[in-house]
Amino acid sequence: MTRDYASLALRHAPVLKQKVSEFNPRGDLITQVDLSGDLEGLVGNWAYVSDESNELPAAGYYSVVETRTHYFILYAFYHGQDWYDGDRLADKIRKMFDEHLHDMEGSLAVVTKREDEKDERVDALITISHFHFYCYAGWMSSDDEFLYPGDRWENRIRGLTASIDGNIWPTEDGDRTRFSLYAQAKGHGIRGDRKKWGSERHIIHYYPSLTGSEVPGSDESAYREYSGYRFQDVRYRLIDFHEPGGLWEQRNNTNVFQANAMGQAALVILDEFGNRIAGSANPPWGWADIDDRHSCGELAINPARLVYDYLDGLGEFSLEYIYNPYIGIGQGSMI
Repeated sequence: MTRDYASLALRHAPVLKQKVSEFNPRGDLITQVDLSGDLEGLVGNWAYVSDESNELPAAGYYSVVETRTHYFILYAFYHGQDWYDGDRLADKIRKMFDEHLHDMEGSLAVVTKREDEKDERVDALITISHFHFYCYAGWMSSDDEFLYPGDRWENRIRGLTASIDGNIWPTEDGDRTRFSLYAQAKGHGIRGDRKKWGSERHIIHYYPSLTGSEVPGSDESAYREYSGYRFQDVRYRLIDFHEPGGLWEQRNNTNVFQANAMGQAALVILDEFGNRIAGSANPPWGWADIDDRHSCGELAINPARLVYDYLDGLGEFSLEYIYNPYIGIGQGSMI
């Protein structure tokens, strides 16, 4: 029987811990790509985000791919602005050459199927931070103890010189323990740990929902203070990449996506003449690690192959897809 993939995605979805800069807090809010209600209007999203009269409902995108042995659940988060500030020379250079309309980064969660579905959990995850993938495994508790016996992973990347980049850190959401993702302010790189998370003191904890889409509070009263930091909790709505009329269905619409010079799918921007061209932000089928030999977009389109090459220790591992909407697979096939 086919699983309810939306419920599966919600069950395993992360808590995104988003740093927020006091200089441009709206530029650090996750939201939906079609802010104006018209997906082809995405070229105006920078101005839409900057206009404080516009609400920015919290959203995240997902897709599910299934093999005989695992689920591969991809989560992606969109920001309307990838921005920089600061007085240092490096900051000024980044603002001049790297600031851009649109940003989309996220993670792939690997869930091993188990006899009892209630025992299934995220066994490993791969995040994208700018141009690099990072791998995490082994759930840790707040006192640096492993949550599950035998869950220690060390040097578990098959055939590569790198090792696991870190462990999986939990956040409680009611009666559910979720994995945590940590998003930088400004450039919005996402990792599974707090390395290079930034020095900002304001943090939004985004919790998943299939229906609710809350708008973060914009003033200090929306935050609670703890240990020198200020926090607020917000629900983000999960949006299926493959919903009718959604982002995947629009992948060949050149008013929304175009290929950049490296052949990666990218969200469009306007050039100086008002023409739509490929920008610097990529959907998951355009994600790549610049140090990796895998093809662009494989993390989304062929996750079983990439995970098999990256991660050892996942037990029985099948490359046979039962469900893969990126390649139109509904019954067993292998690529």
